[in-house]
Amino acid sequence: MARARVRTWLSLDRFAQIIGLNPLYFNQLSSRDLFPNNVCGDIFFQEDYQHSDRIGRETIAMAIQAAELEISQEAGFNLLPDWTVEERLQYPHPSVPGTYGNTLNPSLQNKSVELRKAHILSGGIRTKALLEAGAAVTRQDDDTDGYAETCVVTTAVTFTDANEIRAYYPAKSGSDAWEIRPISVEISGGVANIQFKAWQIVAANKMNALDAVALDADTAASYETTIDVYRVYNDPQTQVQFLWEGCSTGDCCGSCTACQFGTQNGCFHLRDQRLGLAVPTPGTWNSATEVFDYAEWSACREPDQVKFWYYSGYRDMTLTRMNNDLSPYWEYAVAYYACSKFERPICGCSNVNQFVEKWRRDISFSDEAGSYVSTPEMLGNRLGTSVGAIYAWKRIQQNGMKVIK
Repeated sequence: MARARVRTWLSLDRFAQIIGLNPLYFNQLSSRDLFPNNVCGDIFFQEDYQHSDRIGRETIAMAIQAAELEISQEAGFNLLPDWTVEERLQYPHPSVPGTYGNTLNPSLQNKSVELRKAHILSGGIRTKALLEAGAAVTRQDDDTDGYAETCVVTTAVTFTDANEIRAYYPAKSGSDAWEIRPISVEISGGVANIQFKAWQIVAANKMNALDAVALDADTAASYETTIDVYRVYNDPQTQVQFLWEGCSTGDCCGSCTACQFGTQNGCFHLRDQRLGLAVPTPGTWNSATEVFDYAEWSACREPDQVKFWYYSGYRDMTLTRMNNDLSPYWEYAVAYYACSKFERPICGCSNVNQFVEKWRRDISFSDEAGSYVSTPEMLGNRLGTSVGAIYAWKRIQQNGMKVIK
């Protein structure tokens, strides 16, 4: 598996596919028998120092993450559903300084708070639970080309949402740096059928060796034989915490401890899912009914601040695993923009380098050989003036995409 310590929404294997890299070579595997007509056999390694003339997967991941974060910040939302932890905001008060309201807006509804991100799915925190450790991997050759590239794993489940299934390298404690992506999942009759490619489970102990070498794609020892299967899901029990200044107990009439906030838990519902308008309310989680029971304020005035825990991001509803797989609309924007961030050729393959160079080209530059046609908006956008940056910026500016915050 093409992996990295840096966590990205666009998987490294999907990035390699977009820019035209051979999936085996990108994952440190070599096989001339499988690709007799491929004149480019550059093998990629984990770190830059493991080979002198090409970029390592860690550097590629850093460029992808930088592109994702910049596009996300400009668009106003996560490009893929993800969790936000302890987002601390001011609770809305009347415009007159030093006064408090009655927690209601002019429509006599509870006040809403605008979250920093849009496309909110629900309140809650990320929770991970082991389903099966050391699940056996079965390989099959679906296209009868002599290479068993399809890996199949089955495991018993008690839920039906395929978005909650995640696959990881064995004995890695479910670390996100070792997640196998992308995968396909089907759940039927209490059994989850997981499929992915063989080059996604290259032997872990061979990827970080100081004297890393190309691995034989036709040798069983080059691959893992088991994986760990986890359930990763949203737990709604933790959503909101209200804070009162100068009142550590939450009771404004009681004794207080200096330099501490009074706190009370709660939940929220959404007034506008796309814009991120959340309506926080005090409440207590009921483990029997698995909903929040209404509660009164623990203090005799509105809170000063409020913390939020929530799950949010753009979802492409045409995808089977829309919570885990980046929409093609954003995949290409991220990949092209990431290419523009490379400071040197990615490898020795001319077709890939030409592709990368296209997106690295700066349209603000002109000389006697010519110049580019551009507008002030294109030149002034905050992503930059490379061809990749302009492509990503245009995706953000498409009608109905960007959320103004």
